[in-house]
Amino acid sequence: MSIIHEGSFGAFSATVAPHLQRPAFDSLTQLDHVVEATRAIQPVPLQLRTSKERRGLALKALELHGGFEGILGDLFDEKNEIYFVSWAWDLSGEKPYLYPGDGTSPGEFRLKMTAGSARRLLGAGALLFPPRRVTAGLAARIMLWESDSDVKRLGDTINTVSSAIATSKLSNLLQMIALGTGVSGATVALVAQAAAELAAAIGTVLQANSDDFVDFYEGYYPAEQPWRAGEERHEGASSAITLTRIGG
Repeated sequence: MSIIHEGSFGAFSATVAPHLQRPAFDSLTQLDHVVEATRAIQPVPLQLRTSKERRGLALKALELHGGFEGILGDLFDEKNEIYFVSWAWDLSGEKPYLYPGDGTSPGEFRLKMTAGSARRLLGAGALLFPPRRVTAGLAARIMLWESDSDVKRLGDTINTVSSAIATSKLSNLLQMIALGTGVSGATVALVAQAAAELAAAIGTVLQANSDDFVDFYEGYYPAEQPWRAGEERHEGASSAITLTRIGG
């Protein structure tokens, strides 16, 4: 269950390309509104908005609610470890940023926890998206899993996830945007579909490692939405996370 409710991909910041501007389009500032209003014009060239400030995101804390035992039986005890995988991106053309990435120590993302416990990470937390000006908006997805794997096997799995992201349709579409091929309503639809397909593919990879799914967090932060540095907490039925907004 996704518990972050920070907009949607359709709420990313965009407007109609300048050469198509009409008075009726002046109030259109997000992807889904622009695409809907200009559906009769094919293709629909869009102009993506960029944030004024640098924006980054980190995972500061993770909590497991006491109800875990009831949901997952006796799965969680003092020997169990939780790990998290995150990928975040915008429409600048940069490839999605994966956590854990190359060189990340397993101790940084494998957390020994019991139901009802919480862990806070040092500093701002685990970096999920490096601070930079974002184009259209920032999308972040975080998966929580329980691991019975040894360090090497988990490391191999993370490498597989990294490869899946690098060769994904989403990464290819973002690269096309970076090459200046333009963004249209059709491109927007393909990006949304590719993002969903990548989430499903990563879930399949992690499940194949015989790990147990815990929770899934999804958030979208439009470039023109106000951005304030600091922590924000999101709570679900089984777990909660605290994110750190960086910059602003």
